[in-house]
Amino acid sequence: MQIKRFEAADMQEAMRQVKETLGPEAIILSTKTVRRPAGPTRMPRPSLVEVVAAADHPVTEKPQATPKASPFWLPKLETQRNSASPLENPFLQKMLSAGISPEFVRELAKDLRGWRAESRREGTPESSLHYLRWKLMEAVEVTGPEAKGAKVWSFIGPTGVGKTTTMAKLAAHFSLRLAQKITLVTIDTYRIGAVDQLKTYARILGLPLEIATGREEFQEILWSNRDRDWVLVDTAGRNPYSQEQLEELKGILTADPRVENHLVLSATTKDLDLAQVVQRFSLLPIRSYIFTKLDETDEYTSLFNQLLRFKRPLSYLTSGQKVPEDIELASKGKVASLVLNRIPWN
Repeated sequence: MQIKRFEAADMQEAMRQVKETLGPEAIILSTKTVRRPAGPTRMPRPSLVEVVAAADHPVTEKPQATPKASPFWLPKLETQRNSASPLENPFLQKMLSAGISPEFVRELAKDLRGWRAESRREGTPESSLHYLRWKLMEAVEVTGPEAKGAKVWSFIGPTGVGKTTTMAKLAAHFSLRLAQKITLVTIDTYRIGAVDQLKTYARILGLPLEIATGREEFQEILWSNRDRDWVLVDTAGRNPYSQEQLEELKGILTADPRVENHLVLSATTKDLDLAQVVQRFSLLPIRSYIFTKLDETDEYTSLFNQLLRFKRPLSYLTSGQKVPEDIELASKGKVASLVLNRIPWN
């Protein structure tokens, strides 16, 4: 998170500096008028506009445009300035009603009061939404593929969340767009047609496909493909309530310490069910979350709550079946937009 302070003769010039330095994705945290002391002649000097802005990317990166928020109306921030309950704040009550974690909202209520006291202003609906967006971005962690070294990624999760399709999207991206050497591996010998589906992807992409039926065979395949940039491993969907199935999966994937497990989850899953799934799959070390089926829901608070609950990073988001188009590297700004744009403010 990059936070910078700007001073200018007027708001137009200040905003120009913000966009030039932090990009169009920057969010405004506060604005105020700064009175300058009189000069040597004791003549008053014009006031300046001070803007504090933030961006979730390093300043040296070229920022990407963020989708515009839907039209909304925000109620007056606080009915009682010293209120300790977020339920007495119509603004925060909207967030609770949308299903956002009550613990997060309570902490946000404290931060919001502190922000308003520090900036010594009531806060406009627009600046408050910018502040909220910043706090949502600050609360989550995202990650992407590391550039150096060979990687072994496995895709684990319950049935029907899109593990195979997600793996194919990443394989196409790494192979066709980045020209890296890829091997596909499947240990899914349970599901009818699973191997045939992956064979089709491998043939279209021109990639080798290996099939492992057990721990020792999986070890041999990883060793023989140790020179590849990526070894992507498809797994069978497992019932999170079956300890036997999860132990069997662990027995295979722990055959090599290089294996990084990425838990694939559906954005359509209910909040409490997500918590159960993640808790039970935590039998294995989890490198990141990948959320699929964003196009099949318009409610993303469960996704956000999950990122808060177990404090693991989000790596990718997918929507649709197109390979490799319907996948994107996760960003904090994207998560904040998904949550905020769906809250019914009016």
